[in-house]
Amino acid sequence: MSNSQDQTHSSRRAFLGATSAAAAALGSAELVYGDHHKGKPLRFAQIGCGGKGSSDLNNTVSSGGKLIAMCDVDKGRAQGHFNKYKDVPRYSDYREMLAKHKDEIDAVVVSTPDHIHAVAALAAMKLGKHVYVQKPLARTYGECMALLKATRKYKVVTQMGNQGHAGSGLKLWKKMMDDNAFGEVLELHSWSNRPIWPQGMTTYPPEAPVPDSLDWDSWIGPMAERPFGKGFLPFSWRGWWDFGAGAMGDMACHNMDPAFWTCGLTLPTSITAEASAPAGVAYPKWSVITFQFPPTKVCPKGIKMTWHDGGKRPKPPTGADPRLNVGGNGCMIVGSKMSAMGGSHAGTPRPIAVGNKFDKDAIAKESALWQSEHRKLRGTDHHREWVEAAKKGDINAPGSNFMYAAPMSASLALGAVALRFPGTELKWDDKSGKFTNHKEANKWITIDPRKGYDLKV
Repeated sequence: MSNSQDQTHSSRRAFLGATSAAAAALGSAELVYGDHHKGKPLRFAQIGCGGKGSSDLNNTVSSGGKLIAMCDVDKGRAQGHFNKYKDVPRYSDYREMLAKHKDEIDAVVVSTPDHIHAVAALAAMKLGKHVYVQKPLARTYGECMALLKATRKYKVVTQMGNQGHAGSGLKLWKKMMDDNAFGEVLELHSWSNRPIWPQGMTTYPPEAPVPDSLDWDSWIGPMAERPFGKGFLPFSWRGWWDFGAGAMGDMACHNMDPAFWTCGLTLPTSITAEASAPAGVAYPKWSVITFQFPPTKVCPKGIKMTWHDGGKRPKPPTGADPRLNVGGNGCMIVGSKMSAMGGSHAGTPRPIAVGNKFDKDAIAKESALWQSEHRKLRGTDHHREWVEAAKKGDINAPGSNFMYAAPMSASLALGAVALRFPGTELKWDDKSGKFTNHKEANKWITIDPRKGYDLKV
């Protein structure tokens, strides 16, 4: 099936066996680092070519990548790139693509629905391939931890697709924190206007004929088999528990990034959620999730972070204009000396409060100061940062490498579990990797992939 998606699934057992054998033979799968890519493109395979995968593919090519093979379960959605790269082999099952082209590629870009991220990335990492994975890194805590473990074992170059992490806005947030502009950090908030797709459903969509262009079995991937329904695709998968990660999964890796990065956060110690209804087959229509994080160097007393979605927003902090419009997406750090707010995708922060009373002149003075500092900063291209690091074998160069991205995404995944039990404080123990006070909640911290997929590192 080198150039067709129309072949049946009858040959899959053979190539799955070949994939497993190849991974076992490779052992640690460590690459020979150094200048072996000097003057040469990074050869990559693309998993997911429609939707976000379209821009990821384009950006990787423009950053110096060479497309060797591509995979998409929906040849209709991927038709644009299938036509553009007519001579590049295309597949509907990434496992077959990796088995066939493992010796021709250096890296893999994963731009799929959330439930495929971990199994696809892990399969590539076990073959010694560098990986770029869209946000959130994975749907569940267990999947995120598997990718973190694989990062340490295989030492490949990684990057999660929260592109604002490479921008000048995040650099200004960090400079503010490093210069002690906030004073004592008192609260953290992040929010989004998502969901902009259906949520709150209590039953699955009715069964419908599978479109001719869609490989439904490969789309389901590691999740339990189920009939196709029109309510799952093409974008509404985000609202379903088994496939997406809801509003927070879509935007928190962007909007929560400044607070998570500058405060040095890892995994929370407790989580409490409010929601329109408990999560079930789908995520709720709105939620407010409060995370309590343990002490860090920046926050020696620990710190509370609150996520808001579905129309919920944080209130202006003390010292801010009470009429302040926080907008549809953003991040806010509330400090004893100064509070600041920035927009979507780690947007450039601006002071919104100085001290504990509203002082328009003081805010204007601070704003002018930080605007001047921002002009001195330069962002980098998120994809190019990864491509260049992969060519050098520099695992630490990408800012959103999995050592950082896995704990952040895992925290969000634990927050999603809290949505199943609104009003209940879930206490998390990082050492044991379990909730200590809620046995039922622990059933949702990872998945048991169906046959043909695995999370074994």
